[in-house]
Amino acid sequence: MTSTDTTLDTDAEFTITRTLAAPPELVWRAWTDAAELAHWLHPAGVSSAGVSCDVRVGGRYRYTMTNDETGEQYPTGGEYLEIDPYRRLVFTWGDPDAPVAGTPVITLTFTEHGSGTDLVFHLRGFAGTPGDGFVFDGWAEALTNLGRHLTGDAVG
Repeated sequence: MTSTDTTLDTDAEFTITRTLAAPPELVWRAWTDAAELAHWLHPAGVSSAGVSCDVRVGGRYRYTMTNDETGEQYPTGGEYLEIDPYRRLVFTWGDPDAPVAGTPVITLTFTEHGSGTDLVFHLRGFAGTPGDGFVFDGWAEALTNLGRHLTGDAVG
């Protein structure tokens, strides 16, 4: 789940869906509160620090992921494009200071499912498949961490 200097492929995309054991309000907060994000927004073997977010259209977020083994750092962030609390969140993802044009876009859709939430994570601008060891797998691990965080389990 690292940002890299690659050209945006507007035809490339992937989707990951998860059913989370928390209502949409709590899942939303996990995505929009800096203290919450710092707990889970990273794949295995990586930690996140310096998380900030200004959740409004045109507001920006940023965080730095650090490889726990090598110390290599990956500054990451983007701009919020659409905010519909508890239902939909759209933002760019990549270099924290990148312009909106040419930057991958993540769309999150939150749907109440009993006492939980169906989360649809869609990333446009990168191809991804399970086992790629890069963007898809990084986000899949981060979403697993999100589920653990929401249930109070230890995050990997």
